Amino acid sequence: MLLTSEIVTSSNQAIRAGGAHLFWSGNIQESLRNSITEFGQSAPVLVRETERGLELVAGASRLALLTELNRPVLARLVEAESPVELGLLYLADNAHREPDDAMRMRALRYFAPHLDRDALERDILPRLGVRPKSKDGRLLLDWLALPGAWQDLLAGGNVPLAAGTVLARMTDADRDAVVGLFGSLSWSRSNAVNVLTWLFEAGRMTGASVTEVMKRASMHSMLGGDLSPKDAIARLCAAARQARYPELTRLRDRFDGAARAVTAGTRWRLTQPDNFETSGAELTLRIKDADQLAAAVEELNGMAGAPAWKDVFNPGGDDA
Repeated sequence: MLLTSEIVTSSNQAIRAGGAHLFWSGNIQESLRNSITEFGQSAPVLVRETERGLELVAGASRLALLTELNRPVLARLVEAESPVELGLLYLADNAHREPDDAMRMRALRYFAPHLDRDALERDILPRLGVRPKSKDGRLLLDWLALPGAWQDLLAGGNVPLAAGTVLARMTDADRDAVVGLFGSLSWSRSNAVNVLTWLFEAGRMTGASVTEVMKRASMHSMLGGDLSPKDAIARLCAAARQARYPELTRLRDRFDGAARAVTAGTRWRLTQPDNFETSGAELTLRIKDADQLAAAVEELNGMAGAPAWKDVFNPGGDDA
Protein backbone atom coordinates (compact mmCIF):
# COMPACT_ATOMS: atom_id res chain seq x y z
CA MET A 1 0.00 0.00 0.00
CA LEU A 2 1.51 3.33 -1.01
CA LEU A 3 0.55 6.96 -1.08
CA THR A 4 2.27 8.24 -4.19
CA SER A 5 3.50 11.81 -4.66
CA GLU A 6 1.54 12.17 -7.89
CA ILE A 7 -1.33 14.64 -7.81
CA VAL A 8 -3.57 14.95 -10.85
CA THR A 9 -6.46 17.14 -11.87
CA SER A 10 -9.61 15.30 -12.92
CA SER A 11 -13.13 16.21 -13.87
CA ASN A 12 -15.57 15.47 -11.09
CA GLN A 13 -17.47 13.10 -13.38
CA ALA A 14 -14.39 10.97 -14.09
CA ILE A 15 -14.03 9.67 -10.52
CA ARG A 16 -16.22 6.75 -9.53
CA ALA A 17 -17.51 6.86 -5.95
CA GLY A 18 -19.65 4.49 -3.94
CA GLY A 19 -17.25 1.72 -2.92
CA ALA A 20 -18.00 -0.23 0.25
CA HIS A 21 -14.83 1.15 1.86
CA LEU A 22 -16.47 4.62 2.02
CA PHE A 23 -18.37 3.46 5.09
CA TRP A 24 -18.74 6.91 6.71
CA SER A 25 -19.73 8.90 3.64
CA GLY A 26 -23.07 10.64 3.36
CA ASN A 27 -22.97 13.59 5.77
CA ILE A 28 -21.40 16.81 4.52
CA GLN A 29 -20.32 19.26 7.21
CA GLU A 30 -21.42 22.84 6.63
CA SER A 31 -17.95 24.11 7.53
CA LEU A 32 -16.45 22.07 4.67
CA ARG A 33 -19.10 23.37 2.28
CA ASN A 34 -18.31 26.96 3.25
CA SER A 35 -14.55 26.39 2.95
CA ILE A 36 -14.67 24.86 -0.51
CA THR A 37 -17.18 27.42 -1.74
CA GLU A 38 -15.03 30.33 -0.56
CA PHE A 39 -11.46 29.11 -0.98
CA GLY A 40 -11.65 26.02 -3.18
CA GLN A 41 -10.22 22.56 -2.52
CA SER A 42 -7.34 22.71 -0.03
CA ALA A 43 -6.67 18.97 0.30
CA PRO A 44 -6.74 16.44 -2.54
CA VAL A 45 -9.02 13.43 -2.52
CA LEU A 46 -7.43 9.99 -2.72
CA VAL A 47 -8.01 7.90 -5.84
CA ARG A 48 -6.64 4.76 -7.42
CA GLU A 49 -6.37 3.78 -11.06
CA THR A 50 -8.48 0.81 -12.16
CA GLU A 51 -9.44 -0.75 -15.47
CA ARG A 52 -12.63 1.30 -15.30
CA GLY A 53 -10.84 4.58 -14.61
CA LEU A 54 -10.27 6.48 -11.37
CA GLU A 55 -11.95 5.17 -8.24
CA LEU A 56 -12.39 7.25 -5.10
CA VAL A 57 -10.52 5.91 -2.06
CA ALA A 58 -11.22 8.77 0.36
CA GLY A 59 -12.74 12.24 0.19
CA ALA A 60 -16.39 11.55 -0.62
CA SER A 61 -17.63 14.84 0.85
CA ARG A 62 -15.04 16.88 -1.06
CA LEU A 63 -15.90 15.11 -4.31
CA ALA A 64 -19.64 15.58 -3.75
CA LEU A 65 -19.22 19.31 -3.12
CA LEU A 66 -16.92 19.82 -6.10
CA THR A 67 -19.43 17.96 -8.26
CA GLU A 68 -22.20 20.16 -6.90
CA LEU A 69 -20.14 23.26 -7.77
CA ASN A 70 -19.07 21.74 -11.12
CA ARG A 71 -15.38 22.24 -10.36
CA PRO A 72 -12.37 20.06 -11.26
CA VAL A 73 -10.90 17.81 -8.59
CA LEU A 74 -7.38 17.61 -7.24
CA ALA A 75 -6.62 13.95 -6.61
CA ARG A 76 -3.66 12.13 -5.11
CA LEU A 77 -2.97 8.71 -6.57
CA VAL A 78 -2.60 5.75 -4.24
CA GLU A 79 -1.63 2.15 -4.84
CA ALA A 80 -4.09 -0.06 -2.99
CA GLU A 81 -5.19 -3.50 -4.12
CA SER A 82 -6.97 -5.22 -1.26
CA PRO A 83 -10.19 -4.27 0.55
CA VAL A 84 -8.21 -3.99 3.80
CA GLU A 85 -5.79 -1.50 2.24
CA LEU A 86 -8.67 0.57 0.92
CA GLY A 87 -10.32 0.60 4.33
CA LEU A 88 -7.12 1.53 6.14
CA LEU A 89 -6.47 4.42 3.74
CA TYR A 90 -10.01 5.62 4.27
CA LEU A 91 -9.55 5.51 8.06
CA ALA A 92 -6.24 7.36 7.77
CA ASP A 93 -7.87 10.12 5.71
CA ASN A 94 -10.65 10.38 8.32
CA ALA A 95 -8.37 10.27 11.37
CA HIS A 96 -9.61 13.74 12.41
CA ARG A 97 -13.14 12.44 12.99
CA GLU A 98 -14.33 11.24 16.39
CA PRO A 99 -16.38 8.11 15.69
CA ASP A 100 -19.36 7.13 17.80
CA ASP A 101 -20.48 3.54 18.32
CA ALA A 102 -22.64 3.63 15.19
CA MET A 103 -19.67 4.71 13.05
CA ARG A 104 -17.43 2.10 14.66
CA MET A 105 -19.96 -0.59 13.85
CA ARG A 106 -20.08 0.43 10.19
CA ALA A 107 -16.29 0.29 9.99
CA LEU A 108 -16.05 -3.09 11.69
CA ARG A 109 -18.73 -4.55 9.42
CA TYR A 110 -16.61 -3.54 6.45
CA PHE A 111 -13.41 -5.14 7.78
CA ALA A 112 -14.98 -8.24 9.36
CA PRO A 113 -15.17 -10.36 6.17
CA HIS A 114 -11.46 -9.75 5.54
CA LEU A 115 -9.88 -10.00 9.01
CA ASP A 116 -10.23 -12.39 11.93
CA ARG A 117 -11.24 -11.25 15.41
CA ASP A 118 -7.65 -10.94 16.64
CA ALA A 119 -6.72 -8.71 13.72
CA LEU A 120 -9.82 -6.58 14.17
CA GLU A 121 -8.96 -6.13 17.83
CA ARG A 122 -5.27 -5.47 17.23
CA ASP A 123 -5.31 -3.40 14.04
CA ILE A 124 -8.75 -1.81 13.64
CA LEU A 125 -10.13 -1.01 17.10
CA PRO A 126 -7.25 1.39 18.00
CA ARG A 127 -7.88 3.30 14.75
CA LEU A 128 -11.49 3.70 15.92
CA GLY A 129 -10.47 5.12 19.30
CA VAL A 130 -11.12 1.90 21.23
CA ARG A 131 -8.55 0.11 23.37
CA PRO A 132 -8.10 -3.60 22.64
CA LYS A 133 -9.34 -5.83 25.50
CA SER A 134 -11.56 -3.01 26.79
CA LYS A 135 -15.22 -3.57 27.61
CA ASP A 136 -16.35 -1.47 24.64
CA GLY A 137 -13.93 -3.32 22.38
CA ARG A 138 -15.33 -6.70 23.42
CA LEU A 139 -18.89 -5.44 23.01
CA LEU A 140 -18.23 -4.13 19.50
CA LEU A 141 -16.66 -7.39 18.39
CA ASP A 142 -19.46 -9.41 20.01
CA TRP A 143 -21.99 -7.36 18.03
CA LEU A 144 -20.50 -8.79 14.85
CA ALA A 145 -21.96 -12.18 15.84
CA LEU A 146 -25.48 -10.76 16.06
CA PRO A 147 -27.85 -10.80 13.06
CA GLY A 148 -27.39 -8.14 10.41
CA ALA A 149 -30.70 -6.46 11.23
CA TRP A 150 -29.45 -5.70 14.74
CA GLN A 151 -26.11 -4.50 13.43
CA ASP A 152 -28.06 -2.13 11.18
CA LEU A 153 -29.92 -0.77 14.21
CA LEU A 154 -26.66 -0.17 16.09
CA ALA A 155 -25.04 1.39 13.03
CA GLY A 156 -28.10 3.62 12.66
CA GLY A 157 -27.98 4.74 16.30
CA ASN A 158 -31.33 3.08 17.19
CA VAL A 159 -29.95 0.80 19.89
CA PRO A 160 -27.00 1.36 22.27
CA LEU A 161 -23.82 -0.67 22.30
CA ALA A 162 -24.44 -1.90 25.86
CA ALA A 163 -27.60 -3.74 24.75
CA GLY A 164 -25.43 -6.31 22.97
CA THR A 165 -24.85 -8.27 26.19
CA VAL A 166 -28.49 -9.19 26.74
CA LEU A 167 -29.21 -9.53 23.00
CA ALA A 168 -26.45 -12.14 22.75
CA ARG A 169 -28.21 -14.21 25.45
CA MET A 170 -31.52 -14.20 23.60
CA THR A 171 -32.65 -16.74 21.03
CA ASP A 172 -33.34 -15.67 17.46
CA ALA A 173 -37.08 -15.82 18.23
CA ASP A 174 -36.66 -13.58 21.29
CA ARG A 175 -34.64 -11.05 19.32
CA ASP A 176 -37.25 -11.09 16.56
CA ALA A 177 -39.90 -10.32 19.18
CA VAL A 178 -38.16 -7.16 20.46
CA VAL A 179 -36.68 -5.79 17.23
CA GLY A 180 -39.85 -3.80 16.53
CA LEU A 181 -39.30 -1.74 19.68
CA PHE A 182 -36.25 -0.08 18.16
CA GLY A 183 -37.26 0.70 14.59
CA SER A 184 -38.73 4.16 15.11
CA LEU A 185 -38.04 5.08 18.75
CA SER A 186 -34.91 6.74 20.09
CA TRP A 187 -33.93 4.94 23.29
CA SER A 188 -31.52 6.05 25.97
CA ARG A 189 -28.85 3.56 26.99
CA SER A 190 -30.42 2.78 30.37
CA ASN A 191 -33.98 2.40 29.07
CA ALA A 192 -32.92 0.13 26.20
CA VAL A 193 -30.79 -2.14 28.39
CA ASN A 194 -33.42 -2.24 31.14
CA VAL A 195 -36.38 -3.13 28.93
CA LEU A 196 -34.46 -5.88 27.13
CA THR A 197 -33.12 -7.30 30.39
CA TRP A 198 -36.53 -7.24 32.09
CA LEU A 199 -38.22 -9.00 29.17
CA PHE A 200 -35.49 -11.64 28.94
CA GLU A 201 -35.48 -12.32 32.69
CA ALA A 202 -39.29 -12.35 32.88
CA GLY A 203 -39.32 -15.04 30.20
CA ARG A 204 -36.73 -17.10 32.05
CA MET A 205 -38.61 -16.79 35.34
CA THR A 206 -41.96 -17.86 33.92
CA GLY A 207 -40.74 -20.35 31.32
CA ALA A 208 -42.30 -18.25 28.57
CA SER A 209 -40.88 -16.81 25.39
CA VAL A 210 -40.24 -13.08 25.14
CA THR A 211 -43.07 -12.96 22.60
CA GLU A 212 -45.48 -14.35 25.20
CA VAL A 213 -44.22 -11.97 27.88
CA MET A 214 -44.75 -8.98 25.57
CA LYS A 215 -48.19 -10.23 24.55
CA ARG A 216 -49.32 -10.58 28.17
CA ALA A 217 -48.05 -7.05 28.84
CA SER A 218 -49.88 -5.67 25.75
CA MET A 219 -46.64 -4.03 24.64
CA HIS A 220 -47.28 -4.20 20.89
CA SER A 221 -50.40 -2.07 21.31
CA MET A 222 -48.18 0.71 22.64
CA LEU A 223 -46.41 1.04 19.29
CA GLY A 224 -47.71 2.96 16.31
CA GLY A 225 -50.52 4.71 18.17
CA ASP A 226 -51.10 8.32 19.12
CA LEU A 227 -48.53 8.29 21.91
CA SER A 228 -45.51 10.56 21.66
CA PRO A 229 -42.17 8.68 21.41
CA LYS A 230 -41.34 9.71 24.98
CA ASP A 231 -44.67 8.45 26.33
CA ALA A 232 -44.43 5.24 24.30
CA ILE A 233 -40.99 4.46 25.72
CA ALA A 234 -42.18 5.25 29.26
CA ARG A 235 -45.13 2.86 28.92
CA LEU A 236 -43.03 0.13 27.32
CA CYS A 237 -40.50 0.38 30.16
CA ALA A 238 -43.25 0.28 32.77
CA ALA A 239 -44.84 -2.78 31.15
CA ALA A 240 -41.52 -4.63 30.95
CA ARG A 241 -40.67 -3.73 34.55
CA GLN A 242 -44.06 -4.98 35.73
CA ALA A 243 -43.55 -8.23 33.84
CA ARG A 244 -40.19 -8.74 35.55
CA TYR A 245 -41.10 -7.39 39.01
CA PRO A 246 -44.87 -7.76 39.39
CA GLU A 247 -44.96 -7.54 43.18
CA LEU A 248 -42.45 -4.69 43.39
CA THR A 249 -44.43 -2.80 40.76
CA ARG A 250 -47.64 -3.32 42.72
CA LEU A 251 -46.00 -1.98 45.86
CA ARG A 252 -44.52 0.98 44.00
CA ASP A 253 -47.83 1.94 42.39
CA ARG A 254 -49.69 1.70 45.69
CA PHE A 255 -47.01 3.66 47.55
CA ASP A 256 -46.82 6.38 44.87
CA GLY A 257 -50.58 6.84 44.96
CA ALA A 258 -50.55 7.15 48.74
CA ALA A 259 -47.57 9.54 48.63
CA ARG A 260 -49.41 11.82 46.20
CA ALA A 261 -52.45 11.84 48.45
CA VAL A 262 -50.40 12.69 51.55
CA THR A 263 -48.35 15.49 49.96
CA ALA A 264 -51.13 17.01 47.79
CA GLY A 265 -51.02 20.80 47.94
CA THR A 266 -47.61 20.89 49.64
CA ARG A 267 -44.02 21.14 48.51
CA TRP A 268 -42.94 18.03 50.38
CA ARG A 269 -41.65 14.99 48.49
CA LEU A 270 -42.35 11.53 49.90
CA THR A 271 -40.33 8.55 48.67
CA GLN A 272 -39.52 4.95 49.57
CA PRO A 273 -35.72 4.84 49.31
CA ASP A 274 -35.06 1.16 50.03
CA ASN A 275 -37.03 -0.68 47.32
CA PHE A 276 -39.45 -1.74 50.06
CA GLU A 277 -36.82 -3.72 51.94
CA THR A 278 -37.86 -1.62 54.93
CA SER A 279 -41.25 -0.15 55.83
CA GLY A 280 -39.98 3.39 56.30
CA ALA A 281 -40.40 6.39 54.03
CA GLU A 282 -38.42 9.54 53.37
CA LEU A 283 -39.78 13.09 53.40
CA THR A 284 -37.69 15.81 51.78
CA LEU A 285 -38.07 19.52 51.13
CA ARG A 286 -35.61 22.25 50.19
CA ILE A 287 -35.95 25.60 51.94
CA LYS A 288 -33.92 28.81 51.81
CA ASP A 289 -35.09 30.93 54.75
CA ALA A 290 -36.95 30.89 58.06
CA ASP A 291 -40.27 31.79 56.48
CA GLN A 292 -40.14 28.77 54.21
CA LEU A 293 -39.20 26.62 57.21
CA ALA A 294 -42.24 27.84 59.13
CA ALA A 295 -44.49 27.15 56.14
CA ALA A 296 -42.99 23.69 55.75
CA VAL A 297 -43.67 22.85 59.42
CA GLU A 298 -47.25 24.00 59.01
CA GLU A 299 -47.66 21.81 55.91
CA LEU A 300 -46.14 18.88 57.80
CA ASN A 301 -48.59 19.28 60.67
CA GLY A 302 -51.44 19.32 58.17
CA MET A 303 -50.15 16.16 56.49
CA ALA A 304 -49.80 14.22 59.74
CA GLY A 305 -53.43 13.17 59.93
CA ALA A 306 -53.82 12.10 56.29
CA PRO A 307 -55.57 8.67 56.03
CA ALA A 308 -53.21 7.65 53.21
CA TRP A 309 -50.30 7.26 55.64
CA LYS A 310 -51.47 3.70 56.35
CA ASP A 311 -50.74 2.80 52.72
CA VAL A 312 -47.39 4.61 52.84
CA PHE A 313 -46.25 2.43 55.73
CA ASN A 314 -48.00 -0.71 54.50
CA PRO A 315 -48.19 -0.53 50.68
CA GLY A 316 -48.79 -4.27 50.49
CA GLY A 317 -52.16 -3.92 52.15
CA ASP A 318 -53.58 -5.52 55.30
CA ASP A 319 -52.62 -8.99 54.13
CA ALA A 320 -48.96 -8.08 53.55
